[in-house]
Amino acid sequence: MKRFLSLLLILVLSAFPVLADPLPMLDDYAEDIVIPYDESDPSAGIFSYSYRYPHVDENAEGGMGINVFFSELLDYENEFIVPMIQDAYVGSDTSTKIDYTVTCNNDDYFSVLIRTEKNIPDHSQVTWKGHVFSRKNGINGSTYSLPMLLGILSPAENDEWLQEYQTEKAETLVRQMVWSIIEENDDIIDSSNLSEEDLESFFFPSEDFYLDENGDPVFYLQPYDILDEVPEGTDLITFPIALDDILDEL
Repeated sequence: MKRFLSLLLILVLSAFPVLADPLPMLDDYAEDIVIPYDESDPSAGIFSYSYRYPHVDENAEGGMGINVFFSELLDYENEFIVPMIQDAYVGSDTSTKIDYTVTCNNDDYFSVLIRTEKNIPDHSQVTWKGHVFSRKNGINGSTYSLPMLLGILSPAENDEWLQEYQTEKAETLVRQMVWSIIEENDDIIDSSNLSEEDLESFFFPSEDFYLDENGDPVFYLQPYDILDEVPEGTDLITFPIALDDILDEL
């Protein structure tokens, strides 16, 4: 009877999905900076810098380390990037807008995709940056790289040779997989003027990825790296690859 009840309990539990425990989101780190170069002369140009970054509950598992990362990123931008842009384009209208999308938020990982749109005289550009954090195994203030996600490198590893070796191993494999996708899908990218070796100069799989809602990596290429002219509104070029598929090739 006890065995029957135990089996019944297992069946009942398995009928319900295990609920994820996402990180609670708090008010964003956000600010809109608008500074006219000369308040008495509107034609002198306006400097605009707006950002929105995620802010999570640091009392939840892994939350503090994520907040440390974005706090330090903001300090760097406010101390160096903002003054540099402001000084470089005195007398011209310039704007920077930074926003984000949460792509994965579960028990194990938190991942975001940052979109930055810059408008300076005679030039506009959109760049993207993925960030992945491990809630259980990460180090405060640090992101989680591809070798760590694959389990071939510990976040606490200090051996530089091993770090480089495992990073190169992971990056070489993923570049090969992405190149195979490109060759098989000419409608995505015209590969006639591109080679697998070309990818090495601008595609770094160890960092150029984010996680989807299932925790699988999505690698990406910036459109301006592979297109001579980037049409307005062109999105990031993405290559989702299941984590198990990468592990099978290691």
